[in-house]
Amino acid sequence: MAIAAARRRLWRGLTTAAAASVGVEADTSALLARLVAEPEYRVKATMEEASDGSSAAAAFWEPLAAALLRASYPAKANLVLEWKLEKLIKEGIRDCEPYSVIIRFCRETKNAEFAMKVFEFVEELGIQLNTGIFNALINAFLSVGDLLAATTLYEAMEDIEDCKPNSATYDAFISAFSRLGSGHAMMSWYLASKDAGFTPSIKAFEYLITGFVKLDRLDDAEVVFEEMICFEIKPNFAILEAKLELLSRRKDPNRVKVFLELVSDGNQELSEATVERLTRLCLYEDKIGELDQLLSLVQGMHTSSLTKLHCGIIRFYANADRLSDMEHAIFRMLDNGMVFAHSEDVEAVICSYFRHKDFDRLDLFLNRIRSLYKLTRSTYDILISGYQRLNLHGRLDLAIKDMREAGFA
Repeated sequence: MAIAAARRRLWRGLTTAAAASVGVEADTSALLARLVAEPEYRVKATMEEASDGSSAAAAFWEPLAAALLRASYPAKANLVLEWKLEKLIKEGIRDCEPYSVIIRFCRETKNAEFAMKVFEFVEELGIQLNTGIFNALINAFLSVGDLLAATTLYEAMEDIEDCKPNSATYDAFISAFSRLGSGHAMMSWYLASKDAGFTPSIKAFEYLITGFVKLDRLDDAEVVFEEMICFEIKPNFAILEAKLELLSRRKDPNRVKVFLELVSDGNQELSEATVERLTRLCLYEDKIGELDQLLSLVQGMHTSSLTKLHCGIIRFYANADRLSDMEHAIFRMLDNGMVFAHSEDVEAVICSYFRHKDFDRLDLFLNRIRSLYKLTRSTYDILISGYQRLNLHGRLDLAIKDMREAGFA
């Protein structure tokens, strides 16, 4: 059972590779299962046997290593990397790129020592170094917090032709200091990147803005955000999340409107958690216009959050006793194939009808949802209480009959 579960997790990392080589999919699946089952001392031998017998190991060593990492087998992923390095050296490969790929994996495995070993082999073999392999090694050292080694490599790059720092080099340092919570350092590397003539990347802005928001330096985050807009760079999802957090902390009365305008301009898909957070903000602040705007943005997205959004709009109108708007919102939700998820929303609608004493429309509502939604005990209690209070004996008898048929005493 454990092997089967691991295999399912492993396949998450193999979708792209499997799509590219359907013919060896079965071999790769079997190899994954073997690597999980084998003890660590057998991993290299297993890879070698597989590479001799088929193309799976040779063609898929990268997704194999990535999948092992995803499935929480970092030691086995490292052994796959070691196997690949030995194979490259044995075959006399003199292209820098496959060695760079191995070093890039060392960032994920947090094995800077092995990354340095790979780099030293490349030097010993006389392979032409480039910016990419230096960047990979810098990221490996930054992943373990070795700032001195990473900075030393950066300084060395400046003196080597064909290995000059590029935008990705600076982004690596900005990202590292963002994670470490050093606002001054990440801003220094950002300015150094600009001084070197590079246009800031979307990732650089993401690291800066999210970093400053985490540090609660909201003014700095806002300045960087505005600079990003000046560069005509549209915010990605992480930046949008940070912007919403910034607006919320400042208690900006127009925060939802501002945020939705940014989403509309950037054509970004919102996460379910963000949709639910915006729904709560709109309801709390009585922003019905923004609720409708949010609904238009997320049509066709997450079903559960979309249902909550529909119900939020319905509940807003019910509490405001705007029956026509409430009914329009109900029909819109039902016509889109969604139903009430919680009894509280149904009960808000019923109470609104009671306050208006519009029992014919209440009957129509109950008949409309009867085949789609099973009323709860608390909902029946509200109906019976209301009918008793208003001496509506016919409707009371029907409600009691329906309640009993539903299995409630």
